[in-house]
Amino acid sequence: MFKRFSILLGIPVLIGVSLAGLEPLMARNDEAIKSAQEERKQRFKASGASMKAMYREHLPAEDYQAIKAEATVLVKWAKDMPEAFPFGSDRDNDEAKQEIWTDFEGFKSAAKAYEIASLDLQKATENNDISLVKTALGNVGASCKACHKKYREK
Repeated sequence: MFKRFSILLGIPVLIGVSLAGLEPLMARNDEAIKSAQEERKQRFKASGASMKAMYREHLPAEDYQAIKAEATVLVKWAKDMPEAFPFGSDRDNDEAKQEIWTDFEGFKSAAKAYEIASLDLQKATENNDISLVKTALGNVGASCKACHKKYREK
């Protein structure tokens, strides 16, 4: 009888100890998710600021070096973007649609299209040809729009 009682008492205690041990991991996971959400918000804002600067300042001034520098930032963000949407970061999100996580391969393809368009913009600046740069910049904007249409709430 004592043996059964010990086993029955031991199971809940063991489960409680096990779950208590997971709490710090869950908290760290929550912190990592919040960090990923905050980082992606900041990087999307920076990406938008780069696009505005290119259209409003650098393109009219035909400042190819500045455009190339902004495009470099966009390329880096495009490469990092899928990692900014880790599993679990769909909760309490601001503008991300569930399709990012349910169609993650499609989302990665959209980020890759953004990367390619941004790389093409970098290359276009090397020719000092405003029409090539305008076309390439338009393609970057189109890749943004296509991704936002499918994967963004706003």
